[in-house]
Amino acid sequence: MRRSATHEPPGRWRWLLAAAAIGLVASIATTAAVPPAQQTKPPQPASNAAAKETPDFVIQNEEELATVGEEIVLRVCETACHKMENHDRRRPAYEWNGVIQTMIERGAMASVKDVAIIRQYMKRYYGVLAVNTAPAEEFSAVLGLSARDAQAVIAYRTANGKFLDAEALARVPGIDKAKIEEQPDALIFR
Repeated sequence: MRRSATHEPPGRWRWLLAAAAIGLVASIATTAAVPPAQQTKPPQPASNAAAKETPDFVIQNEEELATVGEEIVLRVCETACHKMENHDRRRPAYEWNGVIQTMIERGAMASVKDVAIIRQYMKRYYGVLAVNTAPAEEFSAVLGLSARDAQAVIAYRTANGKFLDAEALARVPGIDKAKIEEQPDALIFR
């Protein structure tokens, strides 16, 4: 009596199942042969909790953010996803938050701290700033202005009206004009 295909895999499938079983056994044997002290855990994908703002991990030093942030972005983003050329255009903070959320949902291998630093780095070096509507925090996040300088910009804007261009923004008394001049393409005047 002949067996039906539902009870016995066809011949070509038997070979594939046997090969898979051999691979599984070899994998288990190899793992068991390595002492527990030498076994390392693979990187874990970031959780959705990492998608939330985590100010505990904000880097205050500009040079440290540039160095550490770039290192983390290259490690996390370029390892398995894409190259940085894919992010050659500037985006507002809310768009970066969306990009980072998508990255997490796709299983980016990053810690919560890494995600917070990536968010800070991308906003700072690839962000845009709506100068005439942005709150003080965005002036700090995108341009790297100190909290004092960012508040001075808001006070000046409130007292004198909208800024027409970067030159008008640079006239705010006492602010670090170099921060404005180094990223003119980050500024949007509407």
